Amino acid sequence: MNFRDFLFIGKDALNGFKIHRHIKEIEKSLKTGENAHKVKQILEYSNENVPFYKKLNIKEFRDLPVVDKVIIKSNINDFISYKYKRKKLKKITTSGSTGTPFTVYQNKNKKLRNLADTLVFERNAGYRLGDRMLYVKIWTKEKMSHPLIYWAQNMIPIDAIKLDDNQISNILNDIKRNKNKTHCVIGYVSALEQVIRFCDKNNITDLEAKFSTVITMSESLDTGTKDKLGELFKCPVVARYSNLENGILAQQLSDGGNSFVFNSASYFIEILDLNNDTSLKEGEKGRIVITDLYNYAMPMLRYDTGDIGSIEHSSNGVLLLKTIEGRKLDVLFDSKGNIVSSYIMYKNMWKYPEIMQYQLIQTGQKDYLFKINCKRPFEKEEQLTSEFKEYLGSDSNFKIEYVDEIVLLDSGKRRKTVNLYKNTI
Repeated sequence: MNFRDFLFIGKDALNGFKIHRHIKEIEKSLKTGENAHKVKQILEYSNENVPFYKKLNIKEFRDLPVVDKVIIKSNINDFISYKYKRKKLKKITTSGSTGTPFTVYQNKNKKLRNLADTLVFERNAGYRLGDRMLYVKIWTKEKMSHPLIYWAQNMIPIDAIKLDDNQISNILNDIKRNKNKTHCVIGYVSALEQVIRFCDKNNITDLEAKFSTVITMSESLDTGTKDKLGELFKCPVVARYSNLENGILAQQLSDGGNSFVFNSASYFIEILDLNNDTSLKEGEKGRIVITDLYNYAMPMLRYDTGDIGSIEHSSNGVLLLKTIEGRKLDVLFDSKGNIVSSYIMYKNMWKYPEIMQYQLIQTGQKDYLFKINCKRPFEKEEQLTSEFKEYLGSDSNFKIEYVDEIVLLDSGKRRKTVNLYKNTI
């Protein structure tokens, strides 16, 4: 146990060991998967204390309407519990990368639950308190904590927006200077891909330091990128599925598999049909709808995340998110109208190291545009076109356009797939 463990335990002790109790409960719940009593509790609470649900007064959970960002934003006051004063709540605002910004409010116990979730899932990935954490995401001055907080957490904030070759070189030199310390990396997939390209370009195969884990977030992690990250950092690599309005929803195991263990300790999940609110069977792809079991300040019951996926149970009964296909705006269809898996879309891109960035856009029922940022002449157009026609349909119209840059969203991420075809979901 290092001094940062003592700092954390001491602070939690002064607060009545609340985080410790959450951690123990999360670990137990993840094993059993039982959360029906929590669903009942928050439904009963919402019917009594939340205007939106009190008006409906629906007793059966499955009869509740599915809500989304538009509904919540349009009725924000009706979703906040009578029991809380808004000025005392934690305000969370998403970046609005696929629309306008979205704000939710969280009570103190929900914040503690999110912290406990984070610690459990990071530990499951291989991280230990005290590891030197390189955290690559958007960092804005307004939302950053005091430097002493990051020192206590042993965290190095790295701004994904400002990530370039010069900064990557500085980061790698900093890692070498601290090579006797154990590191972990958490960050956007697109940002970590930049690190991979830099290392490939400069023939760097050994970072000369120990890494406990690499956790990717916010963007789909394809198998090729996952393998390259594992080779470079020489540690387990896992993808995390989360959002700002709720928290950590699922995360891969560190055994190399691609399924996600769903956070049934803190959320209830449903997979609903793309066009109506009918529940789908295990293995069928549909809308990921979440009920947050701990945000009593602003209950989000049957909340449509905007993402597509499917669930199944493992042989030992653990609930898994088998696939996460990304947001509806990013889901592509083949020329026959079938959903095309994002993992199929990405799986062969490792063959083309000369491609710096790429983005596949569906512009019509059978029409697709593939944008490529390539620093030297690309001589495999025919091969690339042939491969993607296998996924999209032999009758698909597939065009390639060369660009200098795939534009970053305000969130600091790049969309690898975009659906501009209007007659989709």
